[in-house]
Amino acid sequence: MSANKLRLLYCYYKSIKRQKQKQKQSQNQRTQPLTPQKWCTFTYIGRETSFITKIFKHTSLKIAYRTGNTLQKHLSYNTAQQDKYTKSGIYKLTCPDCNKAYIGQTGRNFYTRYDEHNRAFRYNTLQSKYAKHITEHGHTFGNMENTMEVLHFQKKGTHLNTIERFYIRGPFRN
Repeated sequence: MSANKLRLLYCYYKSIKRQKQKQKQSQNQRTQPLTPQKWCTFTYIGRETSFITKIFKHTSLKIAYRTGNTLQKHLSYNTAQQDKYTKSGIYKLTCPDCNKAYIGQTGRNFYTRYDEHNRAFRYNTLQSKYAKHITEHGHTFGNMENTMEVLHFQKKGTHLNTIERFYIRGPFRN
């Protein structure tokens, strides 16, 4: 036999062998039941999430991430409006009789701070400049809705002092 015929027979033999291997593989895949993959979903919050998911790397679990920041949250209207006095920040107390103003800050809610001013007025402790003014001039204290105005919402921290200074020196000064 010539070298060309041998090469041709060898290629033919290889192609038949490949076809038989493919048939075996497809038969094995058909006979094996499909096992559903198990997924585990994590809300991505930063490096901590990556650290936790590395624990599952060598398991059969598949990992998926999701975010808490969704389009629905940005587009939906919040119907449950929170009372503005339950937050903290910069406030302005205005004397109902002479319209002088006191600008202050609180890291707690505005209700608590207003009650402190009211208590200082009632017990004449003079721990509040606003209560001291009301007491010294014989003015009426007034209710919270009429005397307290929320100027800026801010959580407790260093920014609170800066924002308070802005409002004290700013255009809201009486």
